[in-house]
Amino acid sequence: MRVCTAKQMAAIDRETIAGGIAGEALMERAGQAMTEALLGFLDETESGAEDHDHGTDGEGGPGVLVICGKGNNAGDGLVVARLTAQQQCSVTVMLLSDPDELRTEAMLNFGRLPENVTVAIPPADLWPEVFEELAEEATIVVDAIFGTGVKPPLRGPYVDLIRAVNDAGMPCLSLDVPSGVSGDDGRVDPVAMAADLTVTVGLPKLGLLLAPGRDFAGDIEVVDIGFPDDICRKHASELNWLPREDYLAMLPPRPGTTHKYKTGRMLIVAGSRDYGGAAHLAGLGALRSGAGLVVMAVPLCLETVTRVILPEAVTRAVAETDAGTIAPLSQTVMDSMIENQRALAVGPGLGADPATDSWVVDLVKNLALPMVVDADALSAFARIGAEPAFGSDQVVLTPHAGELARMTGLSSKEIESRRLQLTGELAARWNVVLMLKGSPSLIGAPDGRVFINPAGDDALARGGSGDVLTGLVGGLLAQGTGALEAALLGAYLHGQAGTVAARGRSNRSVLVREIAAAIGPVFEEMEKEASATSSLREKIWPINPEATP
Repeated sequence: MRVCTAKQMAAIDRETIAGGIAGEALMERAGQAMTEALLGFLDETESGAEDHDHGTDGEGGPGVLVICGKGNNAGDGLVVARLTAQQQCSVTVMLLSDPDELRTEAMLNFGRLPENVTVAIPPADLWPEVFEELAEEATIVVDAIFGTGVKPPLRGPYVDLIRAVNDAGMPCLSLDVPSGVSGDDGRVDPVAMAADLTVTVGLPKLGLLLAPGRDFAGDIEVVDIGFPDDICRKHASELNWLPREDYLAMLPPRPGTTHKYKTGRMLIVAGSRDYGGAAHLAGLGALRSGAGLVVMAVPLCLETVTRVILPEAVTRAVAETDAGTIAPLSQTVMDSMIENQRALAVGPGLGADPATDSWVVDLVKNLALPMVVDADALSAFARIGAEPAFGSDQVVLTPHAGELARMTGLSSKEIESRRLQLTGELAARWNVVLMLKGSPSLIGAPDGRVFINPAGDDALARGGSGDVLTGLVGGLLAQGTGALEAALLGAYLHGQAGTVAARGRSNRSVLVREIAAAIGPVFEEMEKEASATSSLREKIWPINPEATP
């Protein structure tokens, strides 16, 4: 699914209307889809609603407070108010403008509000106080103030109102984009509505996916209201976002009759005297990935500790340099290690020994095995002055900005300022899947497409987190997942694992080994969801594995 800016969405909207679909009809469709999302959200949170101080109507139905500005977003909110009132909900509209100031479609929908919808039109200086009074009778607040129609900074009473809503501690559903977030770039100045769910129309907006805007969006649901595909392709960028169901579909098949030799065998080449922990964390990521057999190739100095820390893996201790890095291995030794392996993960903690650098570059240039290349294996190209090249067409590179800067000769600052552009360009240039780690991580495909990873937060901001990711992606490759899907699913699982690991503790206190441990619960949640859909259940747990494509 392509991503667009607020400006691009406006162009899509205009061309769709010019093509014969009335703006009023589009607003009605948007309101209907948003109402369905609202009612689904209320069903999911119904039990929790009893625990807060806000009320319901006399018959026990949820109270819905819709706060409307005066543009098209307000029109969407007014449709939601009308349709929600037909579903045994007690609905109040708080209008932040005179009805005469509403835009055409919004004014039409204001006139269609049924009598059982309460309307409050307070003066701007009383917005926070009136909101607090109305919120006493509400279960949820619907934010229909700005949508994509805002360019920070916010001024005056809007700031005070949004802060009052955020301070109320009640569930919030934002329509299209949380008010105060720039749909173009995610800027927030000085505040934005903190939504639990954002229901956005047509295509996901870039501002919902970039920090700090994504921190205000909550869960994101994209609703289709009939924008033609050709118009969306014409105006939207090559940037892509995937909904959760697409990640569920990427889960590798795992029939109940499988065994360790069929669930993926992989080799990890990693570690040095100074950076043994990186190798072990990569091993944890691989073991949690579902791979059936993980072989750890580490220097002799790490043999004992690797066997103790990772008893589930096979340890192959190899010759080391005087610096405690892996010494260049003979072809005979490498052939024995890669025999029957289905994937390679190389790089975490290898160190910066020139002899190791040259050997690793030659290894990945000549090996046809699917591989994930990270850390010192990436920097080795820069240290010896070689253009990245690989013997396989199934390669995932996982640099952060500093590593990519060394590989390209650009500065880290330039990498960060051009990350959306460079990710696709370099993936195509090197014929690899390029995962540029960051907030958010970007995944570039060899054909130039770029995907934004929707998962992850600052729980991942610690040394060693990327090593777990390397092992996880390698394990997915070993299970037969293609390079692009392994990178997409690996980044998503890794981000979700950080979130799960932080449950019950602060993000700042999560240990990297806890992120690795949380991969299991994330798989469990996804597998439960997938099992509820017959096509996914039959793909992931095939009855006849030999018939699985």
